[in-house]
Amino acid sequence: MNILIVDDEPVQLESLRRGLNSKGYKVFEATNAEEALFHLNSGNNKENKIDLVLLDYDLPGINGIELLKIIREKHGFLPVVIMTGYVRMDDVIDLLHNRCDGFIEKPFTLKQLIEEIERVRLSHLEKTESKRQ
Repeated sequence: MNILIVDDEPVQLESLRRGLNSKGYKVFEATNAEEALFHLNSGNNKENKIDLVLLDYDLPGINGIELLKIIREKHGFLPVVIMTGYVRMDDVIDLLHNRCDGFIEKPFTLKQLIEEIERVRLSHLEKTESKRQ
């Protein structure tokens, strides 16, 4: 599974990349929305195609919700998990309205992250299968 991590904190990116790589995931990194969109738009072959986006809510410039909206417009049902250290009810409602697939609150453990990624992946597979029938 190819995961794009979008986070402007270098230490967080490094930690997530190492942890996810150790569990067999292939990781791509972006520090802002522009880099994220470049990765998403350049994944034409199976080796580089992004299967899930792990997106920090608090990004410089275009924030996580705005990037989620762009992902929905350009990449439809690509699974997106939002990471954040704080949450307001208005933000949660906005995430739900924009079809955010998962949510994990910082700080979290690698085990918690893997569980959320797998929950979202399985949910996405079930939705895809039900549409085919």
